[in-house]
Amino acid sequence: MAAAAVAACNACGQWPFPGGLSAAPRRRRGIDRGIAVRMAKGEEESSSSVLESVEEAEFSGQHPWDPHKPSFSRLLPERIRPYPSFEGWYTRLVDEPRQFSAGVIMATNYATQESQVTLLFSDSSRSTHAVAVKTKDAKFSTIGDLSGADNDDEPKGFQWEAAGIGKIVMKPNESEVEVRLNGYDLRVETSGTVPWDSGNSKKGPEGWAGKVPLFPCHWYVHSLGSRAKYTFFSSDKNMVVHGDGFAHQEKNWGETFPAGHVWLQGMSRDNSSQIVCSGARFKLGKLLETPYVFSLGYRSANCKLDLRTNNLGTIFKDVQLSPLEAKFALTGVGPSHTIKILCYASPVSFSEQILAPIGKLEWKPACRESFVATIEVEVFEHAVWGVANEDKLVDSQMFRCAALEFGEDLLEDALQQQDQSNPN
Repeated sequence: MAAAAVAACNACGQWPFPGGLSAAPRRRRGIDRGIAVRMAKGEEESSSSVLESVEEAEFSGQHPWDPHKPSFSRLLPERIRPYPSFEGWYTRLVDEPRQFSAGVIMATNYATQESQVTLLFSDSSRSTHAVAVKTKDAKFSTIGDLSGADNDDEPKGFQWEAAGIGKIVMKPNESEVEVRLNGYDLRVETSGTVPWDSGNSKKGPEGWAGKVPLFPCHWYVHSLGSRAKYTFFSSDKNMVVHGDGFAHQEKNWGETFPAGHVWLQGMSRDNSSQIVCSGARFKLGKLLETPYVFSLGYRSANCKLDLRTNNLGTIFKDVQLSPLEAKFALTGVGPSHTIKILCYASPVSFSEQILAPIGKLEWKPACRESFVATIEVEVFEHAVWGVANEDKLVDSQMFRCAALEFGEDLLEDALQQQDQSNPN
């Protein structure tokens, strides 16, 4: 999800488009001109500090959680130079007992040397809001003396800081996130990382595809549910929330965001179960586009499932994408288990448009996200690929305060189909 993106500002906390998701894209031309993304002071005075800092820090790039040094090699096609052209980290906090969730995106576009910080949060009216800022005054640095750290199986750790706005301090098993933005202040401390693969922290949702160089967009999940302590308040003190929760952490890097993407994420109230799923189409060159590619991870006391389109013997079927109704469903069939997922939210609970690198040199409205979604899961056990055997229900979960994200192009396509069906 969603990461590496920036959202429009709506400090008043009201849904800005009558009719929710179904009406929002109709006004997109006006929205694009009016996205209230604040520019940080000193932007025009900045130089290539973010590039210099990522080079001087000498990140090895061996672990996917650490920053990647962008390559400007002329051996790369100009269309994808530098690679990666963007990189961003996303932390999503959930405190289900208090019905509160917040997310922070901190991202850099290496092609334009422009960085951005986005803060998303839910409120008591079960709406999701987003505020953001762009800046060219951001930099990377290492954490302490890492000269003797030669274990590439763990991330080295780093700090990403945008002066006067916020920072993330990432260590192998803990992190700090601080954001002060448009009258809102969020601070999160995490510990006890829950990696995608407990035996190898380098492994993530992409599987073997994560090793493919120059992929349009890579996705890595650092933690499915770390312990978290947080404080959140607004300058007018209308919102003051603090306590304990759990945090999901992931990142994206590459050339551009994929087309038609959908993403969901959830954690159980006690963090004993987690789920995350993403699907999208990838453009390969100017003419080719893949069919939908899905990746899904589900963890509970009863089972651990990793299903990917690129895995032999894995099938995704019964896919239902209904962005105007804010619903997403699919069934994943693996060698020994089948998982059925239904995710839904109120259409008016979605945030303002979130920007992402749709093009290498610019950020465009890319998606909307709800932090008050519900995910229903059923898992069935069967013989090899369900052959000659009746499926047996072995697990079921309902995740509340979950996240659901739809790509902006999905919303526009759905509206066009709706208009064609109802020309009057």
